[in-house]
Formats: sequence, C-alpha cells, structure tokens
Amino acid sequence: MIGQFMKGLFFGSLAGGLGGLLFAPKSGHETREQMIRYLDETTEATLEFNDSVKNLKDAVMVTRKTMDETIPVVTESFTKDLAAFKFQAQPRIERIKTQLDQLNQHVATIAAKSADEE
Repeated sequence: MIGQFMKGLFFGSLAGGLGGLLFAPKSGHETREQMIRYLDETTEATLEFNDSVKNLKDAVMVTRKTMDETIPVVTESFTKDLAAFKFQAQPRIERIKTQLDQLNQHVATIAAKSADEE
C-alpha cells in the first residue's frame, strides 16, 4: 500500500513537473530552479512521510509487546484477587444468612404472639 502511494507520489510529481515545464510562462532558468525546489521539497516530504510511517510502526510494535506482556499479568492478578475476595466473603455471607434466618424467626415469633394476644 505504501509502495503504491510512493509510486503515485513520484509519477504525480513527475507529471506535474513536466506540465509545469511545458506550460510555464517563466524563463527556462527560472522554471528549472522552480522544478529543482519542487522536487527537493517533494523528496523531503516523502522522506519525512517514510520516517513517520516507520515511527508509527515502531510505536505499534512497542504497544503490542507491552500489551502482550501486561494483559496476562493483570488477568492473573485479577483472578487471584477475585478468588481471595470470594474466600474472605463466603464466611461473611454465611453469617449474614444465619442472622437473617434468626431475624425472620424472631419476626415470626413476635407476629404469632401479637396474633395470640388479640
């Protein structure tokens, strides 16, 4: 894809340059200087673009490597933390259920006594 872009950029620059030479109202010397500047600028822009693409590829590779190293560690840590939470919470949940059952029994006893007194 980048190769096709570069070919297009090159041929577009060439065609534009030739068209400029053929139809330019300036002298040959001025036109040549303008063409040299244009080709230099285009070459520099192309090199900068290539550097940017390389830097982007490098950044993506570093990010991917970091993710590949980090995600398993975080997942394992989260799994361990969740298991520890369940282990710690289970006895508390059982105590709450027991207390809730006792509370329901007390409410039922009070309701029965209240019904008997009426």
